[in-house]
Amino acid sequence: MWIKLVVIALILTVAFFIVFNLVQSQTPPEDEETSEKTEENVEVPEDPPVIITGGVVRGWEKGVLAWALEAKEMRLNKQSSRASCPNGVELVVFDENGEVKTTLKGNKGYINLDNKDFQLVDTVEVLSTNGNRIESIGLVYRDNNKTIEGFALSKIFFDDNYIECQNFISDLDFENPVFEKVQKGKFVIGEKTVNQ
Repeated sequence: MWIKLVVIALILTVAFFIVFNLVQSQTPPEDEETSEKTEENVEVPEDPPVIITGGVVRGWEKGVLAWALEAKEMRLNKQSSRASCPNGVELVVFDENGEVKTTLKGNKGYINLDNKDFQLVDTVEVLSTNGNRIESIGLVYRDNNKTIEGFALSKIFFDDNYIECQNFISDLDFENPVFEKVQKGKFVIGEKTVNQ
């Protein structure tokens, strides 16, 4: 009887060691993935900004699309209220009927989504559906009052007029422009007649 007990104990011990070694040699797949992810993301900061690649942000007023911003890359801050677009940005502004009014393009952009201010810098072009055009190094579109403000050297083409100035502010249709530090240009005030 002692021999049977010793054999059973020996078999159970060998079985226990075999099962224990099998379990010990296998690590759970979740642990492996976690350690790999930790190794891959060693250089990622603790709180990185949200980065959107190839994204579009849209804004509405009274149920009508007011503007659409498209960027190759948007880097949002932690509150998602401000963004920088380091690789090109295009802002399309719509009229009250939802039709394209003006398109602003820049090599870089900064957006404040709280007050809807869009700053475009480093080679900016503004094209209006009525034929107006602006070439600038930097400007701001303020959606709350629908104005464009130039803060750098700008060339403005509108209604057969040409102005090159350092600073300006205007509505999108150039009905009430204000130009500062005019460098050169051709500008006609009032209605044109045949003699002008």
